[in-house]
Amino acid sequence: MHDSSLLRATRLGIGALALLTLAACGGGGGGGSSAGASSGDTANGGGSGNGGTDGNGGTNGGGSGNGGGNGGSSDVNLPAGVEQRRFDATNPEQWTYIDLATGDVLEMSEADAAESTAWHIALRRFNVAVNGGTSGPGTAAGGLIGPQDAFYDENGEPNSSVFLNAEADDYLEVLMNDDFEEPEFVTDAITNVFGEDWYRYNFATGNITAEPNNGWLVRSGEGTSYARMRVTEIDFPTRMGQGIRNFEVNFDVQPEGVSQFTNTATFTGSIPGEGGVRCFDFDTDSNVDCTGSNWDIQIGFQSREFFMRSNSGPSGPGGAAGFGPFPWEELKDYGSATTDPNGQNIAGIYQPDTSSGIFAASDWYAYNLQGQRKLWPNFRVYLIDSNPADDTAARFAVQIIDYYDDIGTSGNPTLRWRQLSAE
Repeated sequence: MHDSSLLRATRLGIGALALLTLAACGGGGGGGSSAGASSGDTANGGGSGNGGTDGNGGTNGGGSGNGGGNGGSSDVNLPAGVEQRRFDATNPEQWTYIDLATGDVLEMSEADAAESTAWHIALRRFNVAVNGGTSGPGTAAGGLIGPQDAFYDENGEPNSSVFLNAEADDYLEVLMNDDFEEPEFVTDAITNVFGEDWYRYNFATGNITAEPNNGWLVRSGEGTSYARMRVTEIDFPTRMGQGIRNFEVNFDVQPEGVSQFTNTATFTGSIPGEGGVRCFDFDTDSNVDCTGSNWDIQIGFQSREFFMRSNSGPSGPGGAAGFGPFPWEELKDYGSATTDPNGQNIAGIYQPDTSSGIFAASDWYAYNLQGQRKLWPNFRVYLIDSNPADDTAARFAVQIIDYYDDIGTSGNPTLRWRQLSAE
């Protein structure tokens, strides 16, 4: 297990068909809504962003703010079979594991959860994991059955008026709807701040090239140094079976104990047609083994995945993390990876790699509407199937209706859910 809040799962098919399938899975009926959400809440869902503060000034411990939209806890008498509960997910380093069949929080460590099928979903800040794929040993997967398209405009952007005026009680009927088509299930996979924003794919030729107009701030695997980076070269003709013929990533390095960029490093290499991974340590400006905490950034493709990862979460045992993407024209003006050009400390906004699926592919919230740095729920309904291959397996319709407690403290999501009748 892992931590999106995510940026989205990088599940690039090496052929055009797989790429088109990926694009279809990522849409989820509404566009990405995240502009980042710090106090530990840099968003990993749909859109990419450069941070902010949820709850008007929260901190990593789950800072308090001025409320969080109009979701709130419902006062309505819930129909039989519907459960509603607020969960404490304020700790950015600890997951809260939930058994949806009982509503219980299961007290277990991350190591225990990695071997347990007793939990269905887990919460950490605004992130939601499902027990399957890279998130856990279970067979669970998620799909979207209540897309709430009215919360978004024709371009997939959040409709602020709808979000700001929505009340949880008005969307209970979405949760109760049994007349839905079977969704396309998504199994949790590794996601991080890099997403797909570091490369370009040409659908006509099948070639992947670099996207040098985006950049990131990254923390090392040791967790003590930082760098500014962007990908400047990729030569990956995906349809020729030659693998990645060449890639280049450039770093401006901020060593341990230093508050600004003082060194440079360049990550170059190739990967053969059968796939593989390459890892880099920007402190020593050298390609290294992909073991331990000494590597910082990894590039690879395996099976139908093409990815960049940091040494953190499900990707590695290190303390690495990332922040971004930024337009390179903006990021090149930064002189430090821990302080922005306005003098604000940004060291706490970095996000490690995480494992996520349907809740990242189809966000449950919008962020920073009308300049208010909060999260607002869209009352989407997700189907969590404990085993999509088994018609008799337990299935749950789940809706997130708030992110704040009664005094406005973030990281306290309220879930409303019901178990569906067996087939």
